[in-house]
Amino acid sequence: MLKKIIVFIIFCQTFLISDTLSSHYQTQIKTVNKDIITVQNNRDVAVGSTGIVLHQFDKDHQTIIAKVEVVSKINDTMMLKLSKYLGVKQDALPSYNITPQIGDKVILNFLYNRALAIVPNINSYKMITRSYDNIIWVHPDIFAAKLSIDYTPAPTKKEFQEICSTENIALLFFHIDKTGYFIDCNSFVTIDTIPLPTTKDIKLPFYTRINNIKSRFSAFGADKGITDYNNYYKKLLGIK
Repeated sequence: MLKKIIVFIIFCQTFLISDTLSSHYQTQIKTVNKDIITVQNNRDVAVGSTGIVLHQFDKDHQTIIAKVEVVSKINDTMMLKLSKYLGVKQDALPSYNITPQIGDKVILNFLYNRALAIVPNINSYKMITRSYDNIIWVHPDIFAAKLSIDYTPAPTKKEFQEICSTENIALLFFHIDKTGYFIDCNSFVTIDTIPLPTTKDIKLPFYTRINNIKSRFSAFGADKGITDYNNYYKKLLGIK
């Protein structure tokens, strides 16, 4: 009983720290050097966090012109790597070939208020989603339905990033062994962790109300699904 109380206290304390993850950080570009820009540092933004660059045309019009990822932090400066933003594809709209400039707006932790939880059971799912009620949790059934249609019982980085793109998700949460991992879906980098209780109640490939996600080879007795939940997701995330 005492052990459970201690775990609960640690979890609550860590929650207060991690709660800032869902908050956007808005700043401006300080310097530009090819595909690297710098902005003012912020302790609530982790290396691996991603965001966008906004270019202001006039007081009423602005557009996203690039994606950024925090690659390093030194003193009061963060270095961000630029890449093409592919979040919105619309042939009817013009494409802007605008290079980010000093003074352009940068929003980091972009869409961190929308997340997908990959957890072993319903109790873990309820604990996380209720504790982080400031986050909009996209139900894992949506992801599981896509995996079922695609005959993919063992999701890869590619499948995760595809669902993040279609559902406007930037944050993934994994409950693995004794730890909860917050993962930026764009960079696939761990940006925060919290202690969690272990569980032996595990649903494969993760908690979802959709059952029997089969592979294309299931009919031939060669089901390539997940057999070990913790080891599979550790390997996927590069966790030792």
